[in-house]
Amino acid sequence: MDDSVVRIRQGRLRGAPAGYGYRFLAIPYARPPAETGRFAAPEPARPWDGVRDANTFGAAALQVERGVSLTRDPHVRGPDCLNLNVFTPALDAAGLPVLFWVHGGGFVHGSNASPWYNGAKFARDGVVVVAINYRLGAEGFLLLPGAPPNRAVLDCVAGLQWVQENIAVFGGDPARVTIAGQSSGAGVCSALLAVPRARGLFRGAIFMSGSAGLEMSTQRATDVATRMAAIAGVELTRHDFERLSDEALLAAQAEILDARSQMDKVAALDVSLEGAYLTLAPVVDGDVMTETVLQAASSPANKDVTLMVGTTAHEFKMFMLDQDWITPDVLRDALVRSGVRPDLADQYLAMHSMDNPAETAGQIKTDRGLRVLAHRLLEAWSEAAGTGFGYEFRWAPSDGEMAGTSVHAVDLPFAFDLLGVEGMEALAGANPPQELADFMHASFASFVKDMSPGWPEYRAGERATMVFDLPPRVEYDPAARELELWG
Repeated sequence: MDDSVVRIRQGRLRGAPAGYGYRFLAIPYARPPAETGRFAAPEPARPWDGVRDANTFGAAALQVERGVSLTRDPHVRGPDCLNLNVFTPALDAAGLPVLFWVHGGGFVHGSNASPWYNGAKFARDGVVVVAINYRLGAEGFLLLPGAPPNRAVLDCVAGLQWVQENIAVFGGDPARVTIAGQSSGAGVCSALLAVPRARGLFRGAIFMSGSAGLEMSTQRATDVATRMAAIAGVELTRHDFERLSDEALLAAQAEILDARSQMDKVAALDVSLEGAYLTLAPVVDGDVMTETVLQAASSPANKDVTLMVGTTAHEFKMFMLDQDWITPDVLRDALVRSGVRPDLADQYLAMHSMDNPAETAGQIKTDRGLRVLAHRLLEAWSEAAGTGFGYEFRWAPSDGEMAGTSVHAVDLPFAFDLLGVEGMEALAGANPPQELADFMHASFASFVKDMSPGWPEYRAGERATMVFDLPPRVEYDPAARELELWG
């Protein structure tokens, strides 16, 4: 057996050869919340004696068991959830760029142990990958009096600080870090733009299917916390929530997350068409997160960060198909109630087939909640003289459950060059094109290395956008009509 031992600040670690280099799993970057308090700010991990084995995936954050997840996250339970994995091409390398990966899962699910986040192919191409676990749900995001806000975001800051102190041991360059995430992972990464204590910890950022607009106001976050306290039967204090068992906390969280199902169906449709609304999310609290993501995009403090932002073409198109009560008139009325001019609503609906209005409702959620906000963020970045790049993943399978649809998360295995990963066939059919994975993965690796994915910068007025399809191509202003509605 290869004795792949390295020494970091806390002590010695033993990893193992894996794929195109080495991997080190479940490295603690902060003390377990069970020791410091589930609602405490992260504290640096304690040192250890001897050699710590780093060959088994670590515990994920507290979350409800949900069976088979989209990204096949194994749910490893345990108290030591503040851990990260490192994939590196060589232990004798130096100065390599670093991809700091934040998993998705609606801010309430997920794990860095998902096979979809295997960093081996990036290591093959000279990139060190760090994949982090962080607190989820109420533990990570609930706004509690007496507790630091945005604990999940602070966990990621602590992970980035760990990278600054230790990544050179694995061949990485702490000055060449790119943060990246998909869905709510992208939401956490975009929140970091508005966190002063995160500045200087990364030079690039990749937001996949999540950017601006996922954060919450303090008023909305307080409303959620007040309702959750009532459900749990406790006072809205850190002390009372600390005393809840894991099961009681998760039960209260599950009920608050399920609130939309209790709404009148028309009201629920209105909320859905607002966009990617999530009940627990980063909060613009004024201390940790000092402004909205769009405000941060215009801040001179971020001028040295380079962005890459994109979505799939049909993120949520397939996720409202059970709403068979939605008719074309119901959908039009909902659009008008949301503030869209009647003539523009008619134009939008004319762009889409009305054979299944519920499918079009899912596309509205996609356009309004993710695609338009991606362009808004890039435009604000461009107008502030920042460098940014836009993309849209438009390839869709011709067979399988999602035929004709570029659904949420289908782009992940293309970016990581993992088309054979378990669960991919459900999203991409039987034969996803390796040539597109080669192109997309190379683009992402190029961005992490050189801060350029290989296509023109996004500039307001032009909106250059790489379309990941066969063939890949650059289009200008591909979401013009959607931006007219909601821009």
